[in-house]
Amino acid sequence: MYSYYFLTLAVLHSCFVCAQSVSHPGKCKLVFSSDEVRVICDSVTFKQLPSKDFPDNTTDLTVNLSNLSSITSDDLKILSHLSRLSLTRNQLRTLPADLLLGLSNLQVLDLTGNKLTSLPSRVFHHSPLVELTLSDNLLSEIDPDCLPVNSSVLRLDLSSNKFTQLPVAFLERLNNLESLDFKNNQLEELTPGALNSLPKLEALYLENNRLKFLDPSAFIGNPNLRQMFLSGNRLESLPAGLFFKQEELVFLDLRSNYLQNLTPGILDGRSFAVLSGNPWHCNASLTYLWNWLRMNEKNFFHDDKITCQTPEHLKGRNITEIAATELGIKG
Repeated sequence: MYSYYFLTLAVLHSCFVCAQSVSHPGKCKLVFSSDEVRVICDSVTFKQLPSKDFPDNTTDLTVNLSNLSSITSDDLKILSHLSRLSLTRNQLRTLPADLLLGLSNLQVLDLTGNKLTSLPSRVFHHSPLVELTLSDNLLSEIDPDCLPVNSSVLRLDLSSNKFTQLPVAFLERLNNLESLDFKNNQLEELTPGALNSLPKLEALYLENNRLKFLDPSAFIGNPNLRQMFLSGNRLESLPAGLFFKQEELVFLDLRSNYLQNLTPGILDGRSFAVLSGNPWHCNASLTYLWNWLRMNEKNFFHDDKITCQTPEHLKGRNITEIAATELGIKG
């Protein structure tokens, strides 16, 4: 018991020395568990990573909201036990190609909120990454070779960047991918076949882009899709057969588009759909949606108000409360 007490003091003292070694240290915290040693540096002001002052058996390192503007493989390779590395909300503009050299245990890498405009070739080749987050940077394209062929990545987040189209050659290296997040970009179309290399994809996030239409074959190579998020785009219609291959698709988010009606069959097999914020035109063309809503009332979300935009005499009315005769639906 006493030896553990003094060991803890020694480690804390080491952290204190680390804090004193920089001009404006902020705070770094050590958290221990049975199989983890976590270092958390939040709102620190160092510009270089003082990794020599961290425990060499650190498994989880977080540096958030600092002035960190550069990092090298030498800064990290002494932390060879790392399984998670989070360098979020810093000032990183570039990454060295050998950044992860020696990190053979690293599975989770989060670089959210930096100023990256590009990624060097082979930068993610040295670690068996399972989760890679590059959200909220300045990326508009990406070198396919930054990842190895048949990458182990299961979850990829490229949200809140500057992409105008999907990086097809890059995605072709992600055969094992299960979750792809591309929300808050500037995508105007999905090139047919762009997602065909992702047969294991289960969740696709495309919210808040500029999509105006979807090709009928857009998701033909993704039979395992279970969740799809398309809210905040400019979709005016959805083509027949769009989700013909998606027998596993149970959740579909179509909020805040320009949809006036739905092509019959689009919602077949879906347990949940979010449909509010569209300018629904309430006449007989809405028969399919009206029937689906009435059959699936128990699957609505409480804040999903699906109302008519036109014609004027039905504006604001909840679609499920409108009688068939008011819509011109014949029995």
